[in-house]
Amino acid sequence: MKNVSTLNHNLKRRAILVLFCLIIVQLSTPVVALTTIDIQNIETDHGAVILITDGLGANYINPEKIPYALDGNPLEKPDVKNISAFAKDGLQAFSVLIPSTKGENGHSVIVTGNPGATTAMIAYNDATIYDIARDNGYIMFAILEKGDTAELIDKQDITIHDSTTSINDPQMKVVLNNFPDQPDNDMILDVEQIFKEYAILAPTYIQQYKEGEIERYNAYNLWGIETSLKVIEMMEQYPDQKYILTTNIGAIDAAGIYRRNEGYVECIEALDIMVQPLIERTEDNDLAFILTSDHGMAFQSTDGRGGSKSGKYATSPEVLQIPFIATSSNIERKFIREQIGQEDIAPTILSILDLPNELRFSAGDSFASKRYVNFKILLPENGSVSISSKEIVLKAEDDSEYIFYGLEPDKEYSITAELSGNDEQVYERTVFADSDKIIRFNEDKETGEKENMIPKGTRRTIGSIFIIIINMAGLVMIFRVIKS
Repeated sequence: MKNVSTLNHNLKRRAILVLFCLIIVQLSTPVVALTTIDIQNIETDHGAVILITDGLGANYINPEKIPYALDGNPLEKPDVKNISAFAKDGLQAFSVLIPSTKGENGHSVIVTGNPGATTAMIAYNDATIYDIARDNGYIMFAILEKGDTAELIDKQDITIHDSTTSINDPQMKVVLNNFPDQPDNDMILDVEQIFKEYAILAPTYIQQYKEGEIERYNAYNLWGIETSLKVIEMMEQYPDQKYILTTNIGAIDAAGIYRRNEGYVECIEALDIMVQPLIERTEDNDLAFILTSDHGMAFQSTDGRGGSKSGKYATSPEVLQIPFIATSSNIERKFIREQIGQEDIAPTILSILDLPNELRFSAGDSFASKRYVNFKILLPENGSVSISSKEIVLKAEDDSEYIFYGLEPDKEYSITAELSGNDEQVYERTVFADSDKIIRFNEDKETGEKENMIPKGTRRTIGSIFIIIINMAGLVMIFRVIKS
């Protein structure tokens, strides 16, 4: 009788443990729940190549502007036929205002969408375009001649960067990071092999020219462009993998400082020739191509030294205004003349890739000229969502997160959300579709309850921990059964 009692007690304990595990599974399920609704067929590119041209000011390539020196004299402009043709085929903005010229802040603003961003901000979960892209199955590569902060490198799957940022003595280092759910290991190793080969080749690009010659500056940029082309070529072997390749070329900035306006112009004209194969390769591989800059360049006089970070340099329009040019399969030709902010770049890149702007610190707005908009709708628990306008009525149910792709833009939509809980709460909201939106129906705003402030990346980590706990509990139970 005692043995039977002990057995019953053990069975009860095991039953309680199983019930506890099932509860955990139920709690963790909403972390990954997502329903997508395609309203029309949309063309989203397979990824993006982001070319950050360090020190390139918008006024030097804007066909409608003349750059001026600090003494008021007009400066020579480069002839950029390829960049101009590329700009006319896509989205172009030459009045992108940077909030700061300090340190590497420009790169931080570009990837976070926050005008006050510093390198420290990049380190947070869901802070950058790379975090959002990774949540949606992308991998990240980076080729960085400048802007190679530790925080930015940590967001990439693999990076090659110049640890000296020196045109005269480049020392390229390759950094490989491991992430949960990282895809095909062979693919990562293939990119690593390319980076290692081009790390060895980097000095040979520049050593054929004398120190100080403009050809040495151009060769430094050419190394970055040709390394990018090699990565894109290799990724053709993995057509199902989406990715973002970020390339920073640093010689234009250096030429402005050390080779004055003449060398600056020559370096931009050389880039114009180099960039054409990169533009063509991105088009052939269904990749969005984005050209922008961290800051511009100002000159004391027509023959004066260049600068961007101190004194009168830092307040010059030639420094504060940068270009943004993009082509992709889903954006229309548009020339944006009104002033926008550098913080608007990150949301725009996400919109071009049809990724939701869930950037943790973003204060920017997308200016992507798409033929449609997307709505991501978040509920505090499972429920149904309906979207209506004069022409359409759409409904989806049994989930807590929804993405509606391909809504007609510049229209007003009525959104109704009904929760599946016992209270059967119904929320309504009217939204004007001037751009992609994230619409949150948070219980704290509607009923005064506390909002869940756990970041998405942290929620994913918690969900993974729950799964590990479940597996461990199962192993413990099996061990006990075998032992008994």
